Amino acid sequence: MNSLTSERSKIPPQKCKEVSLDGCRLIGRGLKGEVYRYDDELIIKIYNSSYSYGDVEREAALCRRAFVLGVPTAISFGVVSVDDRYGAMYELVDAETLSALIAANPSRISYYAKEMADLANIVHGTVAEDKDDFPEVKDRFREYIINGLKRTDSDLAGRCMKLLDDMPQTKHLIHGDFHTSNVFLHGSETLLIDMDRLAVGDPVFELGDMYLYFVSGGSKDPGGLDPYLGISYAACREFFGLFLKYYLKTEDAARIREVNDKAMLMADIRLINRYWKPGVLTEETGMKVDNLTNEIKRLLDRIKCLNIMS
Repeated sequence: MNSLTSERSKIPPQKCKEVSLDGCRLIGRGLKGEVYRYDDELIIKIYNSSYSYGDVEREAALCRRAFVLGVPTAISFGVVSVDDRYGAMYELVDAETLSALIAANPSRISYYAKEMADLANIVHGTVAEDKDDFPEVKDRFREYIINGLKRTDSDLAGRCMKLLDDMPQTKHLIHGDFHTSNVFLHGSETLLIDMDRLAVGDPVFELGDMYLYFVSGGSKDPGGLDPYLGISYAACREFFGLFLKYYLKTEDAARIREVNDKAMLMADIRLINRYWKPGVLTEETGMKVDNLTNEIKRLLDRIKCLNIMS
């Protein structure tokens, strides 16, 4: 068992400082919890009730490990409790999430996309050592294929699994939940939080997660707000397009489309897994899965390998 994973069993509430969020400003929201501005100097990430004390401690340990490797990350200096939930406290003076900044300053979306792309290149350019014992990110996507796509189309799942298996091994660091509500602009410095899915692998998996966050919801009303990021779906799509160009450091449309196709494939695989999570498909989710399956077939006509980094 990984030494960090074993910490999940620790539940010592006596070590937790109890805090109240009365009057605190919500500055970010995700599937795992919310981020609040506690005061002028502190923010708190509060996790959903399914997260234990050990889960939050584990993330703090991963933050420290990433920081030592050179990743710009805010370091948690304590676990706190809010009612029946646990959270991590960070010192971030005069810092705002990129989501909040984009919502407040939509004309600067290109600048924020460049900042996030530069941060992604720092993270993905960091190579972990064997002793760091980070999980392989592609193992997570294997599970998505097995639990979702394979239940829909076993032949298609086999083709996707082969692409995964053919990928070269790499130790490039992957954040695992890389979106604008987990990135703070602190002066001129970008800082990451929420490190519990830190892994190693090719950045295509990170871009696939980002495609899911920023693009897959784009079929909804473009003017509607993404409930987690707090910015419009139209802005989300624009942000990802700008991010990809800056991240790849190219204006080459063919190269951008190639990487975009691979990110779309990863997002489709993850979405199909999400629709299968209840165990059965409804008429509505069944139609969505059929559409995604057909899209994957079209993408595989163009995609010959998954990796984007040698």
